[in-house]
Amino acid sequence: MHVLLVEDNVEVSLITVEYLTELGHQATAVAAAEPALVQLAERRFDAVMTDVSLPGMSGIDLARELVKQYPKLPVVISSGYGALEVQQILGQHQASVFLLPKPYDMPTLERTLNAAAEFSRR
Repeated sequence: MHVLLVEDNVEVSLITVEYLTELGHQATAVAAAEPALVQLAERRFDAVMTDVSLPGMSGIDLARELVKQYPKLPVVISSGYGALEVQQILGQHQASVFLLPKPYDMPTLERTLNAAAEFSRR
């Protein structure tokens, strides 16, 4: 999968890109939602992975926008704020949105990306 990573914490971004690469995925990392939207308009990605807290547009707002613009694109929301109720946050059930609590390890990331890949094959 080609994953667009939206993460403003440099250390977390580097580790996640390393994990993604070790799992056999290609990763493109940006530090905010706005450049992520530009990347999506210019290139094809198989999934987007975003942090909740970002400068400017939040990861939740980015996920809302992606669900509207790219309904078949899986979106993985990662957060260190504990369990999120994605349905409540996004307002309705979104099959394309997956939750990945922080801190995550490589096996948890792999399971979440496998679920995202399965969604995109439907």
